[in-house]
Amino acid sequence: MLELLVTLAVAAVLAGVALPSFVDLADQHRAAARINAMLGAVRTARRFAIARNASVTLCPGQGPRCLGANQWHQGAVVFIDQDRDRRIDAGEFVAARLPKLDDGERIRWRSFRNRSYLLIRGSGLTDWQNGNFQYCPANGDARLARQIILNAQGRARHAVDANGDGIREDARGRPLAC
Repeated sequence: MLELLVTLAVAAVLAGVALPSFVDLADQHRAAARINAMLGAVRTARRFAIARNASVTLCPGQGPRCLGANQWHQGAVVFIDQDRDRRIDAGEFVAARLPKLDDGERIRWRSFRNRSYLLIRGSGLTDWQNGNFQYCPANGDARLARQIILNAQGRARHAVDANGDGIREDARGRPLAC
């Protein structure tokens, strides 16, 4: 009986020490998954624009209309927007959809020309919309913030933690904040 109690006490201490690490690991993976899904949508939009030589729109919402600015937590849709009206019309191909985020999570799109959507031309270039998508977790922890930096040529990259402080920096070297 004494051995069982000692074993349970040791197990409880180990669980108490390990549990926060597992929670942190799960939060890191969730943040990475959210921003990687957005990066995949950007790359899908560019690939389809080039392959079909058509304008492709990436916008917040699930369709048939794009939502307003910074509604990316409602999901996103990538579609060939032949008439550039930010609406999925009959005959316009939907290339990808992203699901809604969990409550409190946010993705912001900030770009030159301050549009609520991203348009990629058939050449693969953006419509002069270099900018970034930034993910913020529900708890607002800057260590979990992630960012995709997009240049006018339509190429995207992840923001990195250049100084090793645990918080990634934007294209200008400033730490991300939620």
